[in-house]
Amino acid sequence: MSAWTLAADAPASPVAYVLGFIVIGGLVAGGLTMTIIRIVRSRKPRDKQMALLAAQLDGRDQVSVRMMEIGLAQEDLLRVAHSRGYALIEHRVTKYYEFVRAPHRVPPGQWPT
Repeated sequence: MSAWTLAADAPASPVAYVLGFIVIGGLVAGGLTMTIIRIVRSRKPRDKQMALLAAQLDGRDQVSVRMMEIGLAQEDLLRVAHSRGYALIEHRVTKYYEFVRAPHRVPPGQWPT
């Protein structure tokens, strides 16, 4: 007999089942909580979301925002990004927006306010 045959014949421990349910339940609860938080964030008023995005674009070279966390139209995203000196890159496969510092692309007169 091999080790696999012996392991298959051994009775399962109830402790293993309980620990398995606890781990899987924790993962499901954590994922559900994160989804709810992101949906609530995306439902904020447009002006408030634009202000929060502008606050995140604080001069760092790169800022990433999940698409689920923000419910703004692409025109609004571009408006905020360009006003702060950032270029917008949309990653559709991984579902996030990347803002990259690009002060040379901002037209004169629209430098960050």
